[in-house]
Amino acid sequence: MQRSDFLDSSRRRWTVIGLAVLAVLVVMALLGVFGGSNRSVSAAKLRCVATQSVTPFGNNILYYDGMTLYCLSPNGGERWSYTIGGGASFSCSDSVIAAWTGTQLHLIDRNGHSTYNENLSDAIQFARVGSKYVAVVLGGDISPSLVIKDMQGTSVDNETNAYRDMILLDLGFFSDGEYLWTTSLDVYGSVPDTTLHTFRVNLSNSGGISLGDHLVYAVIYAGTKLNVVSTRQLRQYDYRGTLDSSGTVLVYGWQLISSQVSGSDAMLLFTPSRQSDEYGRINQLRLIFGKTDNRYSLPSPCVGAALQGRRIYAFAQDMIYRANLNDRRFTAISLPADLNGAPVTGYLGMLNNGVALLSCDNDVYAVTLP
Repeated sequence: MQRSDFLDSSRRRWTVIGLAVLAVLVVMALLGVFGGSNRSVSAAKLRCVATQSVTPFGNNILYYDGMTLYCLSPNGGERWSYTIGGGASFSCSDSVIAAWTGTQLHLIDRNGHSTYNENLSDAIQFARVGSKYVAVVLGGDISPSLVIKDMQGTSVDNETNAYRDMILLDLGFFSDGEYLWTTSLDVYGSVPDTTLHTFRVNLSNSGGISLGDHLVYAVIYAGTKLNVVSTRQLRQYDYRGTLDSSGTVLVYGWQLISSQVSGSDAMLLFTPSRQSDEYGRINQLRLIFGKTDNRYSLPSPCVGAALQGRRIYAFAQDMIYRANLNDRRFTAISLPADLNGAPVTGYLGMLNNGVALLSCDNDVYAVTLP
C-alpha cells in the first residue's frame, strides 16, 4: 500500500511538472521565442506622401510637409506636430529629434516637446542624435567645427582642429552614447583619403586612422567593435581605432542596405551594387553575421529588403518574402487587401515593432509584418 501511494504521488508530481512546462512552452511560442509569430499581415494607409521625408521614429513615424514635422502612430493617427519652418532638415534616434534650418537648432522629445530651440554661431550642416548627446556640424563644407550638446542644449564638448582642410562626412554615437565616431575626407590630398576619428565625449580623442581612398558610407557598433563598411571592405576597429584584421571581409560589388545588432555581432544585409534588373529592383541578398556569410536568391525582383527580429524580409510589387537566418528558401506572403491591389514601388524603413513603411507610387502604407 505504501509503495502504491508513493507511485501515485510521484505520477501526480510529474504530471503537474509536465503541465507547467507545457504552459511555459505555449507562452514562449505565442511570444515568438521560437521564431514563429501570431501576427497577421495588415496595412494602414498614412496621410503623408513618399516625398515628405517619411522616417521611422522608434515605434512611430515622422514626416515633414515643408513647414511642420508630424509624428504618426502605425495606424496613421496623429500623435503630435511641431512647426520648424521652411527648408528644414531633421535627424532622429528612437526617442529624440534634432531639426535644423539655417543656424537654428531644435531638440524635440518623443512627445513633441521642445527641450532646446536656439540659434547657433554658424550655419548647421547636419546633426546626429545619440542616447545622451547631440552632435552638430557647423560652418562651411571645408574645415567645419563639431559641437556636442546634451539634450537640454548645453554645450559639453567641441572639436575643430581634427577637421582642418577636411569635409566631415558622417558621425554617430556608440558604447552607451559616451563615445563618438566621425568620418572625414581630406580635400587637398593627392588622392582621396577618408579618416576615422573616435572620441570619448568631453574627455579624449584617439587621433585619426586612415581608411584609404575607398568611400566609407556606414559604421555600425556591436559588442566592442566598430564595423566600418566601405565600397571595398568591411573592417572592424575597437574604440581606440585598432584594426582587428580577423574581421576584414571583401564586400566589393555589394552595398549595405540594412543592419541590426544581435548580441555582440552586427547583422549586415547587402545587395549587389549593380542591379541586373532594368528598374533597379534587387534579385540577390548577402548576409554577413559573425562568421556567417550567406547568399540568397529572391523568388522575384524586389524593391527593398530589411532585417527585423533575426529574419530577412524582402518586398516585391505584390508579395512579401520572409526567411529565417538558416532557411534555404523564402516564404511568400500575400500583401494585405488594404493596399487595394496597388503595386509596391518602394521601401522607406522599418519601425522597431516590425512595421514596414512601403510606398505605392506616392501613397505610403504602414504594413505590419507577420
